[in-house]
Amino acid sequence: LMLAVAITLMSGSLPDWDALMRKAGMVKVTDLCDSFVVDLRYAGTRNFVGKNMYGSFNGVYLHPDAAKSLIDAQKALKKIDVNYSIIIYDAARPRSVQRTMWNAVKGTSDAQYVARPERGGCHNYGVAVDVGLAYAGKPVDMGSSFDDFTEKAHITAEETLVKQGKISREALKNRRLLRRVMTE
Repeated sequence: LMLAVAITLMSGSLPDWDALMRKAGMVKVTDLCDSFVVDLRYAGTRNFVGKNMYGSFNGVYLHPDAAKSLIDAQKALKKIDVNYSIIIYDAARPRSVQRTMWNAVKGTSDAQYVARPERGGCHNYGVAVDVGLAYAGKPVDMGSSFDDFTEKAHITAEETLVKQGKISREALKNRRLLRRVMTE
């Protein structure tokens, strides 16, 4: 996949990300389940790099096993309340994007949140997805924004974050709901 992307980029034309993702064995999640809310942040400028890194690509691709698990989580969430949906912020990610992300944080304390491009991260293999919850199509309070590189985004001391007023009790409830459907 990465060789094909490199050849395409050197030729000066934009890559056909959909074709490359499928060739790499990924499946388009929204072709299998259309009830997700999709807001691919790296296909726009509302991300920590501040630029569109995906061009016109806006597909949500994952490894088939990861896609099945995500769809199962969405179905479980809908059983709780049909108005809930998982909102997808990022899924399979090309290494060229990983490199851009790494270059933006290398040498800073934020580097701990971004995988090095030479070895790649779970997103590069289609087995990671950045998600939140939406209710009636609108994002709910999760305690931190997308690409938040502060302690508010950590999941290890959430009760302490509530006590310190850094996240709300509602955000904690939403995080627990998302974690429950994702782990079940």
